[in-house]
Amino acid sequence: MGRPGVLSLVELDADELRRLEAHADVEVRPWTETLELVDPDDLNAELNAKRVLGLFVEADFVVAETFAAVPALGFVGICRGDPGHVDIQAATRAGVVVTHTPGRNAEAVAELTIAMMLALLRDVPRAAAYVAERRWQDPVTAYVDMRGSELGRQVVGIVGLGRIGCETARLAGAFGARVLATDPALNDEQIRAAGCEPASFRDLLAASTMLAVHCPSQDSTRGMIDAEALARMRPGARLVVTTGEGVVREDDVAASLRSGHLAGAAFDVFDTHPIRPDSPLLGAPNLLLLPHIGGATDATVQRYSAMVVDDFVAFLDGARPERIVNPEVLDRRG
Repeated sequence: MGRPGVLSLVELDADELRRLEAHADVEVRPWTETLELVDPDDLNAELNAKRVLGLFVEADFVVAETFAAVPALGFVGICRGDPGHVDIQAATRAGVVVTHTPGRNAEAVAELTIAMMLALLRDVPRAAAYVAERRWQDPVTAYVDMRGSELGRQVVGIVGLGRIGCETARLAGAFGARVLATDPALNDEQIRAAGCEPASFRDLLAASTMLAVHCPSQDSTRGMIDAEALARMRPGARLVVTTGEGVVREDDVAASLRSGHLAGAAFDVFDTHPIRPDSPLLGAPNLLLLPHIGGATDATVQRYSAMVVDDFVAFLDGARPERIVNPEVLDRRG
């Protein structure tokens, strides 16, 4: 019997790839290089032709038809925390192990969140442009007009205390900020253990001078940061958005910035990617817009690569992968 085959439609860290190649024949064809997602029918044909045992994905979808059409497939590794791109029920019916990589980008997104907070507080984009555009003509004007605030003097409110929210809280606390948090999945003791003061959503909005939104996009959270929520915030507060799509009402944020109620906002996640050309955010004042780069670090690639390789090697060894999404597959095998 030959070595198992792995097809990775996601970039893999070089060291982790070498570790994987000690166990399997590996083909790496990242969607970040092809700039396209694989058609399911083409994927099924390729997996069957190459008798692939392990499939690694990040942006590509693995639909029910794939699990029915590819009997050799035994393992799907999702190189992201959200397993929604894979039909988990179909995988389970087919006896295919599915794993994911939770928290792979928590440090990266949290650090960018802090960077955006600092950029808003110190007006970094405007200050940089002031110099680059040769408008810095005297030593005093910018020193007065661009006087900012310090993160350590802020009340940072965090909506959603998952891995990213917890890391943001840790970093903000290290600057000396007072950190409040709300998360319906956690009790007060758990929130305090993360270094935060528990607060209701309404109280958090009213108290925060800097609001970081980290909750996932789901029915209960869509539209939660709307005109009413923004009106409850302190005049002059600032907003940082790295949450799921649709949680923050973009038109309401633009209106609040134009009215001057919000002193500033920063977005790395939008309702569409790229941002739509007619977005109300484009042209709004005191706004920092980034092209969805929160998780785009070498360390993120290394972390998810190590996780997925660890779990695939465990699968090959007949052990239980640490980050398995559908453990009933193994339970059923007995």
